[in-house]
Amino acid sequence: MAKPEASKEVRRKQLIDATIRAIGRFGYANATLTQVASEAGLSPGIVNFYFKSKEQLLVATLEQIAEEYSTLWQAAINRGKVSPAAGLDAMIDADFHPSVCNFEKVSIWYAFWAEARNNPAYHEVVSRLEGDYLQQTETLCNRIIAEGGYQEIEGREIAVGLNAMIDGLWFDCLIDPKAFDRAEAKRVCRTYLASVFPAHFAGGRAAEGGPRRSAQSEGALGNNIASGSVALAIDHDIQGRDAHRARLAAALRKRLEPVGKLKREALAAAVGVSVKTLESWLEGRGEPSSWQIGRLIPATDAQLWFEIYGLIHEEAQRLFEARLAQQQEQALRERAALDALRGGKPVRGEHNDN
Repeated sequence: MAKPEASKEVRRKQLIDATIRAIGRFGYANATLTQVASEAGLSPGIVNFYFKSKEQLLVATLEQIAEEYSTLWQAAINRGKVSPAAGLDAMIDADFHPSVCNFEKVSIWYAFWAEARNNPAYHEVVSRLEGDYLQQTETLCNRIIAEGGYQEIEGREIAVGLNAMIDGLWFDCLIDPKAFDRAEAKRVCRTYLASVFPAHFAGGRAAEGGPRRSAQSEGALGNNIASGSVALAIDHDIQGRDAHRARLAAALRKRLEPVGKLKREALAAAVGVSVKTLESWLEGRGEPSSWQIGRLIPATDAQLWFEIYGLIHEEAQRLFEARLAQQQEQALRERAALDALRGGKPVRGEHNDN
């Protein structure tokens, strides 16, 4: 009995993989069981033998890609048990891993996100995965905040911003997969984290073992922060929740009637929320989750994401470059001091650059 069961699972996976390719080629609405069978190199009747309906096949496809994603993601969480910064760093690697972030898989995710509102089976899988991901990201952010003594930073805000950023970068992969740079996408996310957690993401990567600072350096760093000579977080006028909601509201109003072409009822339906919820976003009283942001973008246009988060990215880049310049300047001063102490003579094992 074991062999037939194993053979059945192999055939089911073959059909699910073919479904992923079919949706990537033809789109969610246009993919048919005949096309799936053709992609798998099988007869159409075989599909009906393993799946009673197209809907059953689609649910199985969603469950498989969710399971594949969770496998990578859970490995990242395991790293987070040792170091929260390493956990976030690994989650970024998982989100842009070639087996997860590619045109076919991203096409599938956006298709199922768009359909989740009207399909309880899709909604259950997507919302559970989204909720777990956000909770784990927020937990890691809160651990870093406590570990590093960061002030006036909320773990949930950082987590929501990071998740929305990843969703937006996935959208870039969907729109122009040939131009999409996976390494650059990861650098953008790490630059964002370095701007709010500088001691943990020095140089744009997670610092091994977290921050290593003596009591004296902690005091000096505190004085620098107080004097404003070292920027450890994005300007709250840009990063704060009120500012985020204001940018979101302005971006949405540009796209809704009577200014834009979209109707409130149609946009709310596309995102999977009530008109009342949408109006709370327009009035700056509420904000969408990262999952809802992920559905807002294809329902409007890619520029929406840049209008909401572009300033944060620009500020993060500015802070990153300023911090890098400070580090380089400090290294030059330390080298000059060392040269002065040793009378300009190189120490054993060191050679001059010239």
